[in-house]
Amino acid sequence: MPHPLEHADNWRTPATVTSVGAVVCLGVVLRGDGAGRGGVAVVLVLLWAACLAVVWARTRALLQVDGSRLTIRRVRARHTVAGPDVLAVRQRSSASGPVFTLVCREPGGGTRRVVAPVALLRGGTSTLFRWILEHAPQAELDRGARRTLDQLRVKGLVL
Repeated sequence: MPHPLEHADNWRTPATVTSVGAVVCLGVVLRGDGAGRGGVAVVLVLLWAACLAVVWARTRALLQVDGSRLTIRRVRARHTVAGPDVLAVRQRSSASGPVFTLVCREPGGGTRRVVAPVALLRGGTSTLFRWILEHAPQAELDRGARRTLDQLRVKGLVL
């Protein structure tokens, strides 16, 4: 039974720090006697909720290898990709590290793009490239993906 990769970061620390900071700030604002403190409290609660939403979205990342099938989830939907259907791999940068887009063939003849948020997962990049080399060797790698593959080979993470 295949298991998904572990998350690279700890979600508890940012959630705790954000919550403690929000409670302290709300306490200071609500104990004051200034005009508009209700509006400031609402803004603080909205900012706290936005921070927790970002932390929650990052914890939704999933990468699971099951033979020639790769299951990916970024935030909401899960996508399962078969190795022979991968046409190309494109790399782009994000704040947390490289993100790879798999261009896949659809059964109807079209293509779809599936984003693999490997930077959020422990061993995500090396797992993705091992899977590509084994089950999707026909996939065209862009310059960034080829450079990443070369770096993984130098480090001994892929053969």
